[in-house]
Amino acid sequence: MSKNIILIIISLILFSFTKINVLNNNTIIKIASESKLEILGSTNVNKFACNFNFYEVDKTIPLSFKKVGNKVYFEKAVLELKNSGFDCGNKVMNKDFFKLLKSEEFPKILLNLKEVEKEETITEALVEMTIAGVSKKYKVPVTIEEDDEFLVSGNLNLNIEDFNIKAPKKMLGLIVVSEMINIHFNLVLNQK
Repeated sequence: MSKNIILIIISLILFSFTKINVLNNNTIIKIASESKLEILGSTNVNKFACNFNFYEVDKTIPLSFKKVGNKVYFEKAVLELKNSGFDCGNKVMNKDFFKLLKSEEFPKILLNLKEVEKEETITEALVEMTIAGVSKKYKVPVTIEEDDEFLVSGNLNLNIEDFNIKAPKKMLGLIVVSEMINIHFNLVLNQK
């Protein structure tokens, strides 16, 4: 009888390790609609914000990853943001924003999570962004809070000219848009 109990315990332990391994390697993340992503910019006259509506995105993302030391490597962890999902506050600004992003030719911004590295005091994500058909990689400091859901937040400053986008001028050059923008995100994620 004690041999059967030991066999059952060993089987349960092996099963639990198998289950943990599957969860650690493949999962599906759901992006909650209360998530926020905004692009902040400025002109020589004022500031503007373009907010993304997460009702416009496929909210489930399959993740494949592996953990090596203090790094987690991801495969095909891509978030697609339709340019039309951004709202800059009025129709004229929206039209200018879509034109700036070359939306007719490139209707989406792609955010491809490559890896996350956690050090003692900082966590950084390596993200490949594709805007207007041009891809660039950035290391982004992020804050990750875990409870019933994951809250991932951070800021990224970038130069739009890195993506072959010219900062526009309006009203015969009187209003000039800065080439520097800030992307602020606060993502609420649930594991399905």
